[in-house]
Amino acid sequence: MPRLSRRPLLALGAAAALAPALPALAQEEPRRAERWADLRGLVFGDRPMEDAGDALAITAPPRALDAAAVPVSIALAPELAAGLRSLSLIIDENPSPLAAVFRPGAAVPLRHVSTRIRVDAYTFLHAVAEAADGRLLMTRRFIKAAGGCSAPMSSDLRAARERMGRARLVLPEGAPAADRPVPVEVALSHPNTSGLQIDQVTRLSIPAEFVRQFRISYRGQPVLEVEGDISIAENPTFGFPLAGEPGGELLLEAEDNKERRFTGRWTLQPAG
Repeated sequence: MPRLSRRPLLALGAAAALAPALPALAQEEPRRAERWADLRGLVFGDRPMEDAGDALAITAPPRALDAAAVPVSIALAPELAAGLRSLSLIIDENPSPLAAVFRPGAAVPLRHVSTRIRVDAYTFLHAVAEAADGRLLMTRRFIKAAGGCSAPMSSDLRAARERMGRARLVLPEGAPAADRPVPVEVALSHPNTSGLQIDQVTRLSIPAEFVRQFRISYRGQPVLEVEGDISIAENPTFGFPLAGEPGGELLLEAEDNKERRFTGRWTLQPAG
């Protein structure tokens, strides 16, 4: 999938924000369907799309405790993960709906991926996978949350900028093996501001500063590339499977929309 321009999506989100108050939920479905049709056309053009059925599943809380940091995971069946070209996560009602595009490396099938997102209003989350043969497979999940894109930061902006660029790795099951993929979680300290937040000290608008690209490799081989946006929560965090001989270096390379670059390096030694 080519790199996507987000300007049309931002414009569409701004227009929705100016719309009149939403009607009752029973009357909303046509509007939600029209919204998805518009987004689908902007992101994927006129390409045909199929219901993914059991091949693709989104896990997310039906009602989020924190709209600014909603945990989301996407699971893919083995036949879809094999040769997967890309996986797009779209939050229909967000000002910038295209939250992330995941592109896996060839070494390990992307059987699952997780992150934390901002949700601005009650919305459908759509996950669209581009399979090895070019087919587009889609699933969706409804989530109740509101105000996540304008919610205050978890700490003051100055402190967040001082921590910017610190990387963290979590290996809950230890180092991988060549024949044993293990779950990995990589996080980068970054305010990932949305442009819709207010500084609680100065009461001025905080400009959008977000990580737009993550590249993760192991032993020099690409594992996962992520294109992100303002809909990814503060301190972007991504979980994914990793396999390979232990003792290699896991490398995180990231770049934000201000062209700042960040790296994290970890040598994954076997236990003991």
